[in-house]
Amino acid sequence: MRLKNLKNSLFILSAVFCLLCSVLIFTGCATTEDVNRTQYDTNLLKTEVRDIKEKLSSPLQKEKLVTLDKKLQEIQSTQELTSKSVSDLLIQFQSLTTEFRVLTGRFEESRYYAEKVSTEMKSEKEKLAAQLKELELSIDDLKKRVALAEKIASPDLKEEANPAEEKKTVEEAKTVEETKKAQESEKKGLEKPEDKKEAQKTERKKEITKTDVKDVYLTGYQAFKEGKTAEARENFMSVLKDYPDNEYSDNARFWMAESYYKEKNYEDAILVYEELLKKNPKSDKASGALWKQGLSFYALKDEKTGKIVLEKLIEQFPNSEQALLAKKKLGKTPPSKKK
Repeated sequence: MRLKNLKNSLFILSAVFCLLCSVLIFTGCATTEDVNRTQYDTNLLKTEVRDIKEKLSSPLQKEKLVTLDKKLQEIQSTQELTSKSVSDLLIQFQSLTTEFRVLTGRFEESRYYAEKVSTEMKSEKEKLAAQLKELELSIDDLKKRVALAEKIASPDLKEEANPAEEKKTVEEAKTVEETKKAQESEKKGLEKPEDKKEAQKTERKKEITKTDVKDVYLTGYQAFKEGKTAEARENFMSVLKDYPDNEYSDNARFWMAESYYKEKNYEDAILVYEELLKKNPKSDKASGALWKQGLSFYALKDEKTGKIVLEKLIEQFPNSEQALLAKKKLGKTPPSKKK
């Protein structure tokens, strides 16, 4: 290829020289010196052209030219391969850039959801901690109540008392009241007139008080029978608060505890039964209070304390109806009656 280019160049130079000579000859304005100079230059060019031809025509130069052509072709091939590789690398780079953007978007989305879940978990954790604290406080309060009940070994709640039995209790109380009045009247006959008047005033006050507490108590008991536990409890509380040390106090405490039991408020029921057993230990309601107290503990899943209370009931009131029920509850076979 280079050889061909050199030949073309020499041809062009020869043509230009000939053209120049022709112009000088035809113009007729060239001097002898100019012609000689031109002839010299022409000979010089011919010599150079001849040398170039000789060089180009030698086997060594031809071999070099062939080698150069091969190297040039190899360089071109390498360049083409490099261009193709660079193009492939650019395409791969663009693909990786796109994938990187997609992964970055997914990462940001995952981080957003992770932060959201973390915030929600933190909020739930705080709620659970608050609920746990409330539960611990409730358990502590329940433990205190149970501890108080364990000291007295009180049993579970008993069945509702028979209204007929309650009526009998009220009638017995009235009989006792009338007997006391008769005895007091006999004493008054032996007193002086002045003392008699004072005694009569005191007696009237007592009668008014007894009438009031009786009405309040019976109103509460009637409300309890009608299922109005809250209203009944208010009347029983009035009996205990407004008329201290009256003859209906043990019954008022018992039915107040029964109202809690009926509402399944076993903790408060246990405490009121316990108050009855402490302040009115000789009451005919004591055995019933122990029985229902024991049942209350069983209802609270505290069978251990409930068993202790029922054992105490059997020990203190062995012949009572509640003791038989307690034995049955504990799986103890009651002794057979003699024929």
